[in-house]
Amino acid sequence: MKKLTVLIIAGLLMTTGIHAQVAEKLKALGMENIRLAETEGTTTVAFEDNVYRGTYRGIGQAIASALDGMQEGTLEMVALENSVPQLSIVLPAALVADYKTGTISIKDIYACMELSYATDEAMERLKPVRETVNGSAWKVDIVLYPDIYLENSRFDKLYAYEVNLAPAVELSPWKGAMVTAQVIFPIATNRYGEAKQIRPGVITLSQEFRLKNNFLGRFVAGNFTNNRIGMQAEMGYRADNGRWELGARVGTTGYSAVVKGEGWVIGEKQRVNAALKGSLYEPRFNLQMDLQVGRFVYGDYGVRGDCTRHFGEYAIGVYAACIEGEVNGGFHFAIPLPGKKWKRNKAVRLRPAQYFAEEYSMRSWGTWIDDNLGATYSTRPNENRSERFYQPEYIRYFLLKEAEKSQ
Repeated sequence: MKKLTVLIIAGLLMTTGIHAQVAEKLKALGMENIRLAETEGTTTVAFEDNVYRGTYRGIGQAIASALDGMQEGTLEMVALENSVPQLSIVLPAALVADYKTGTISIKDIYACMELSYATDEAMERLKPVRETVNGSAWKVDIVLYPDIYLENSRFDKLYAYEVNLAPAVELSPWKGAMVTAQVIFPIATNRYGEAKQIRPGVITLSQEFRLKNNFLGRFVAGNFTNNRIGMQAEMGYRADNGRWELGARVGTTGYSAVVKGEGWVIGEKQRVNAALKGSLYEPRFNLQMDLQVGRFVYGDYGVRGDCTRHFGEYAIGVYAACIEGEVNGGFHFAIPLPGKKWKRNKAVRLRPAQYFAEEYSMRSWGTWIDDNLGATYSTRPNENRSERFYQPEYIRYFLLKEAEKSQ
């Protein structure tokens, strides 16, 4: 009887040690907010990638490392962003066994694994786990953002331009929260007024949350882009497979600017903006189609549609808008900046921005400009169509592309 008890305890300790290897493998990569649970032959692990540029590259590295730490059973992973669940990754036991015996490759794993936005069941299994390995709370990033402005609405010069450096301090004090404090330093410009001043950029406190059944929300308050300061709330729902999403957004903002001789001036008048949004993803061509209808910053109403093609970490798209009967269009892009990974070994990390994003409008004169039609603002310094993009079919497609390159 004693011998049987010793064998059972030894087996439990061995199993615990084996599954702890999964957490250690992810920690060695630099993954953060790691939590792990073992339930009925399933190893469930949540992790956050604050190391690799983009989304699919870090997820691929995490899957390969977790498999190295596995012996048998089902592997279930949840990718987090700011500690909020984003993506579910499930590798059934048979798939794990075939990989461990060398019957299949990592490319086969990527092709056959289950990817979805449905993270509720996995997070429920992790709920009793109190220990977090390599937490990210209060770790500080100093991010160097490039800021470039071009406008050809003048007759006395070809372009009005600004080239700025806009470093931002970013940290997450608790789950879902983000503190951002950005300062804009002018480097070169042919504009006047605020463009020549050192001025505040995005200075915000935001809180993200996830409800059951793929409902996600965010509330943010502070100083935004395009000289707006105030509050904004948004809520959205996305299908398990990520093919479509619906959402709504409402904000109230006032004017904010640095005026020579007066300092930072904040207007008292509040303006309300709101929108209903929808999104479709076509996986064959990696097309993201967005539509929003609503009220813009200066009280004008209209509709805007965007079509974006994803080429790995590059996102290039066009848009069209009809606001108060006036039609406009243009293009936008997000391109990766040099450096694919920045491991965070200390409490403070200095790194460049991951992407450079810009939007060009065809009409920069006449009624469209005079009446500020279609005016919007951003509440993040890194708001673009490549960063934080966890669409399941996008992730799978480009993981397979990466695997083909390494063969």
